Amino acid sequence: LRVPLEGLIMRSLRLRSIVGTTAAYIPVLLYAAAILVPLYYVFISAFKTNAEISLNPLGLPTSWSFAKFFDANNAVNLIAAEGNSLVVAAGSVVLTILFAAPAAHGIARRVNAFSTGAQVAFGLAFLIPQFAVLVPVYLIAVRSGLIQVPLVFLILFYAAMNIPLAVLLLVPFFRAIPKEIEESAELDGAGVLSRLRHVLLPIVVPGLTTVAILCFLAAWNEYIFAQVITNSTSYTVQVALPLLRSEGAFQGADVDLGRLAAGVVISVLPVFVVYAILRRRLIDAFAAGAVKG
Repeated sequence: LRVPLEGLIMRSLRLRSIVGTTAAYIPVLLYAAAILVPLYYVFISAFKTNAEISLNPLGLPTSWSFAKFFDANNAVNLIAAEGNSLVVAAGSVVLTILFAAPAAHGIARRVNAFSTGAQVAFGLAFLIPQFAVLVPVYLIAVRSGLIQVPLVFLILFYAAMNIPLAVLLLVPFFRAIPKEIEESAELDGAGVLSRLRHVLLPIVVPGLTTVAILCFLAAWNEYIFAQVITNSTSYTVQVALPLLRSEGAFQGADVDLGRLAAGVVISVLPVFVVYAILRRRLIDAFAAGAVKG
C-alpha cells in the first residue's frame, strides 16, 4: 500500500502545481489579451473598408494595400506633425534631464530643511490641475512672443511640467550611490559638475532612462496645450490625428475608419520604437528599484 500511496501523493502534488501555475498565468494572459487585441484590431482595420470593419471586425483584410496610410498622411500632413512631436518630445526630455539631474543630486546629498522643503515643493506640483494653468500659459506664450515659435514654447513648457516628476524619481537613485564614490572623485580634483557628468550620471543611467521614457510619453501624448498653442503649420501628431475624424463629417460624409486606423498606427509607431530601444534599460531600472526597496 505504501507505493500506491506515495504515487497518489506525487500525482496530487503535480496536480496542485499545474493548477497553481495555470491560475497564476490566467490574469497575465487576460491582461496581454486586453492589450494585444485592440492593437491587432487597429492594425488590421488600417487595411479595410468601412464595410469590412463592420462585417468582420477581427478578420483579416481581403487585400494588404497601404493606400489608407498614404491617404491619412495626405489628408492632414500626419508625417510632418509626427516630426513636430518628435522634436518637441526629444527637446523636452533633454531639457528635463539637464535641470532635474542637478536638482535631484542636490536634494539627495544635502539633508537639511531646504532640501526637504524643495522635495516637498516638487511633490506639491502634482496637486495643480493642468486646466488651471491653461489660460496663464497661453498668456505667457503671447506676451513673451513665443507664440510665434510654438514648438519652442512647447519644449520649454513640457520640460517645466515634467521636471517635478523627474526630480522625485531621480532622488532615490542618487541617494543609493555611496558617498565615498563622490568623495573619492572630489579628492581627485573633480568639481560638482564634473562629478555629476563623469561619475554619477553613468551610475544612474537606469533612472535617467525611466525619466526619459515617461517624459517622452507625456510630451508625445499631450493634447490640450498643443491644441491651444500650435497652428496649422506646427501641429503635433495628437492635434493632427483627430482631424482625420472630423474631415468630411460636417458635410454628412461617413468617416473613413480605415484611414483613421492607419493614422493611429502611424502615430504610435515612434512610441514603440523608443520603447524597443530603451526597453532593456527600463527593465534594469525597475529591477534596481526593487532591490533598493
